[in-house]
Amino acid sequence: MNPIHTDVAIVGAGPAGLVLARMLQLQGIDAIVLERRSRDYVLGRVRAGIIEQPVAELLVELGVGERMLADRLVHDGVQLQHRSGDAMVRHRVDFLALAGKTVTVYGQRELVRDLIELREADGLPLRFGCEVTGLEGLDDDRVVLRCRDQAGESTISARYVAGVDGARGITAQLLDAGARQTLQRRYPAAWLGVLVEAAPPSHELIYSRHPEGFALASMRTPQVSRLYLQVPAGDTLADWSPDRIWQHLHRRLDLPGSPVNEGRFLESSITPLRSVVHRRMRFGRLLLGGDAAHVVPPSGAKGLNLAVADMAQLSRRLGRAVLHGEASALDGYQDACLRRVWQATHFSWWMTDLLHRLDEEEFGDELRSEQIRTLADGGTLARWFADSYTGLGVSSWS
Repeated sequence: MNPIHTDVAIVGAGPAGLVLARMLQLQGIDAIVLERRSRDYVLGRVRAGIIEQPVAELLVELGVGERMLADRLVHDGVQLQHRSGDAMVRHRVDFLALAGKTVTVYGQRELVRDLIELREADGLPLRFGCEVTGLEGLDDDRVVLRCRDQAGESTISARYVAGVDGARGITAQLLDAGARQTLQRRYPAAWLGVLVEAAPPSHELIYSRHPEGFALASMRTPQVSRLYLQVPAGDTLADWSPDRIWQHLHRRLDLPGSPVNEGRFLESSITPLRSVVHRRMRFGRLLLGGDAAHVVPPSGAKGLNLAVADMAQLSRRLGRAVLHGEASALDGYQDACLRRVWQATHFSWWMTDLLHRLDEEEFGDELRSEQIRTLADGGTLARWFADSYTGLGVSSWS
């Protein structure tokens, strides 16, 4: 069977891959998106839903923001809760006053749906249930991808390959771990997350640092809450009955007049906390991005936003390489990405350390409580927090 030829093969139909495909489409660059999971599986994945203002503006520019603008929740602040003396207290950080920006709450699953439906409506190649089993010729003029789906084996010939299929995706696995120059940090904690059919306790997110561990009250819609608990690393859902989950949520989040609302569980999951950065993101004609290149703890809500920022860099450089024959444009890709990656990694580490109970040291507890009080004062630290949370600028994608 003769191979399919394309300019760019995109491995992974998550937000990174679909956003890159849209950016390339608008530049007139041919691309094919390959996803090993089924369409239903991809659309069923529950992921974070905090979109930074620069990223939200970029999505509108790409023509995929219509439903987001209609259905989103716009947050111009966040609530920080911690123990002061014998009581839990709550402070508000005003993003608009401190940074002049907001964040958008819009489920990642909904964004993925918007991107998939737009690409399908345009009749562009998007192959679900297609597993990449090998890559050949990364240093040649073209890369050959070996693929397998229900129809059998096939090959795709591409000028460039974007590996954006996640931390456990095939593109990263096919590369030697040492060659990726990986740095990582694992935390002794995980997030237990539940999607609940109940109104959120506040119109803004509540981050709570509690003596028993971190908790977060978030939302997907005004009728659906997304709630999180810090649990020990290694715990499973079997360790947490619904009654136990509700007991901890109430203890860690409730304040007088602002209780967590109970409802039917729609989804449950446990996510380990870890930071991973691959200092090498380019391997000849293969370029990694998104979670395939770096993973941040969810505390800072940076994963999706960082992936989109990667794709803006990659799209612009692929445009110069494909349309104008400037292959050297890709030489600076990883360096351009890594500055923002380390900024987001630092912010996510700082948020994780600030809000979680990672040791039993009372000295550290007092230091973290003082940082939260300093945030509440609205000074330099609060301005940095608001600016970092609502999003650094995203470079031009074309």
